[in-house]
Amino acid sequence: MSRIRWYHYYFLLALFDVFVILLSLHLHSRTVASASELIHAATDLDEQSRWLQLAQQRILELNAPGNDLFRMEDYRLQIARFEVARRNMDEALRQARKLHIPVDLPTREIGEMVASAETVFAEFASIQRADVTEDVRREAIGRAGKAMARMDQWQHESLSRLGLVLAKNAEVRDRLLQEHESDLQARITYERYFIAAVILILVGILWFGRRLQEYDRALQEQRRRLAEERRERLAAIGELCSSVAHGIRNPLAAIRSSAQLTLELGRMDDASQARLKDILEEGKRLGDRVTGLLGMARANAEGFESVNLGELVAGAVMELRPELERRQIGIQVEIAPEEIHVHGDRHQLAQVVVELLSNSMDHAKAGDCIHVACRRPSANGTAAIEVADEGPGVPEEIRSRVFDLFFTTKPGGTGIGLATIKRYARLHGGDVTLAPSHRGARFLVTLPVARRGDSAAPEGHTPRDEPEAQAGKQ
Repeated sequence: MSRIRWYHYYFLLALFDVFVILLSLHLHSRTVASASELIHAATDLDEQSRWLQLAQQRILELNAPGNDLFRMEDYRLQIARFEVARRNMDEALRQARKLHIPVDLPTREIGEMVASAETVFAEFASIQRADVTEDVRREAIGRAGKAMARMDQWQHESLSRLGLVLAKNAEVRDRLLQEHESDLQARITYERYFIAAVILILVGILWFGRRLQEYDRALQEQRRRLAEERRERLAAIGELCSSVAHGIRNPLAAIRSSAQLTLELGRMDDASQARLKDILEEGKRLGDRVTGLLGMARANAEGFESVNLGELVAGAVMELRPELERRQIGIQVEIAPEEIHVHGDRHQLAQVVVELLSNSMDHAKAGDCIHVACRRPSANGTAAIEVADEGPGVPEEIRSRVFDLFFTTKPGGTGIGLATIKRYARLHGGDVTLAPSHRGARFLVTLPVARRGDSAAPEGHTPRDEPEAQAGKQ
């Protein structure tokens, strides 16, 4: 039988919801991580771009004093500007190394520019004296112009290299932004799908819950109708059992008495004696069935008293021990050392134990052992009587029917015994169940324990089969 119940589907839907939410959170975390990576990459690119722009400015500042020297011929001012520009250029190069900017620095070009500028200023310095002739002056200015031309060429190459790197950085930044934007849009779309899936699942859970509520209400109504029908059937069975048993018992007693007297006093052949013995045997069997029906019909909770379960079990075992020895069946008895008292009918409870032992004897063979135990109360305040045998056990397909009235698989059985003890146990606020067992059959009787000094049924324990008790009274 499947162990899946209707409410298990709620757990499945909840687990699926949790999975979708976790997946959505994972995508969200990836989106946040991607945005963080983009910010770091964009920050690095912006830092590189700012340095490249600064380097371009420093290169222009390094080149400007030499060009201005040819126009203004203010040597002191321009040499001072050149020294400042060179220090600024050196500071920019140190900043690039400190920031670990992954750019191939144009240090060679800058070095050539500085060397050319020094040549220009050296030539102009040589013509600052008043005794310099015009020819010397022209030659010095010519050499300074050539050096300045080389400086302009190195400046162009440096600015070109830095410009290419700056353009590449801008291209990389634009590509990163575009990739992140497309990735972000895709993840937002996925998250929308997940949110829609969660909403649909929640709507499905609500719808499924409403359907389950309707199903549960219909099932409760069906159970109520079945219980009502069962009560009516039990009432009819109780009335029928009582009337039929009373109608059969007296004629049956007369038939058995006449047959017994005829067998003892009459003179007849062996065949006639065998027939009379058959009549007596069948009459006894029919009488047992009638007695069982009357016991079931008359069972009620009146006249309950305090009963010692240990003594009850020991007495039942003692009663059946001669029959056990005759059949060569062993018995192992385990009774709790402390006294266990329940409120109930001593005869009915003894019948429960005797019937279970008789049932085990009927299914055991010579050499087997029957185990009987009377166990101490559990945490919920119930004592247990356990009867287990080493017989063939109960097939799985009929385990749910063994306590049904008139159901039997034993040749010549009445189908009343187990139904009667089930009735008796429930009348005492307990129950009888067929417990799982690796070998043979194992019956477990649970009964509520009485408190010392009580004379009524223990509080909270009422007969569990009240409709059947009412049927018995009828």
